[in-house]
Amino acid sequence: MRKKWGHILGLMAVLVLVVIGLSACGKSTSDTLQSQKWTFDATKNQDGTNPTAQFSEKKLTLSEGSLNEVYSYSISKDNGKEEITFVGKNSITDRKETRKFDIKKSNDEYKLTPLNSLAKSDTGKVTLVPKK
Repeated sequence: MRKKWGHILGLMAVLVLVVIGLSACGKSTSDTLQSQKWTFDATKNQDGTNPTAQFSEKKLTLSEGSLNEVYSYSISKDNGKEEITFVGKNSITDRKETRKFDIKKSNDEYKLTPLNSLAKSDTGKVTLVPKK
């Protein structure tokens, strides 16, 4: 009987280690965004072109031709949903602008739904599409 309990405890210990190991394997949203370049497809894009988005640890750079816009960004969880916030300076007024979105993974893309008024009026819904 003791031998049987020893095997059961040993098996349970292995299962716990496997679960811990598997939970650590999943990449965070931030890690995934930083791992490659993305097409930033916004519904309110006025000129019809989609810039390339490149994420570093704390910055988003949107590039279109020779023009670059740099934003700081952060990802947080609110009520179980992930939110991404972009903060940048308006090039005309020099004021800080904040755009806040829900972010959801959909296959290999990310869907961003605007949450605050600036994100809704200026950017709209965004799809981050992996650059091939």
